Amino acid sequence: MKSRRFNSSEMRRFIKFSIVGVIGFIIDTGALNIMIGYLGMSTGLLRLVAKTISFSLALTSNFFWNRYWIYPESRSKSVRVQAVQFTVVNLIGLALNLLIFGSVSSALIPTFQNYYGSQIGLILGTNAGQVAAVAVVLFWNFFANRYWTYGDVE
Repeated sequence: MKSRRFNSSEMRRFIKFSIVGVIGFIIDTGALNIMIGYLGMSTGLLRLVAKTISFSLALTSNFFWNRYWIYPESRSKSVRVQAVQFTVVNLIGLALNLLIFGSVSSALIPTFQNYYGSQIGLILGTNAGQVAAVAVVLFWNFFANRYWTYGDVE
């Protein structure tokens, strides 16, 4: 792996990655809130299943945005190889995401429910866990994908 400085082209990639991340966040959070709020997937294990599904929907969108917008010059690897690498990086990201999401939301939901009521507290605690998880996993995903999945890009 070549040593790379975080120069202006890397900053542009990070900004694009962050924009794609916002799109993924909207997909992830929207799907999560639908499953929890409307489909009743609000208890412990069901909440984590809902989070896994919502994360997977965002992952699919993010792969295509990364491949075709952020790293269009990355063509020395096949789509299949990059998809597998991207998935591996993001499965590690998912594990981190679930750990942080589960811990933060489980800790905050009861407090929020005491102040705001059962349903609003559930949504606020869930979304606080979501924001905490995304904030940490953003950096893991960017750097791991940049230097492994799209390492062929100068």
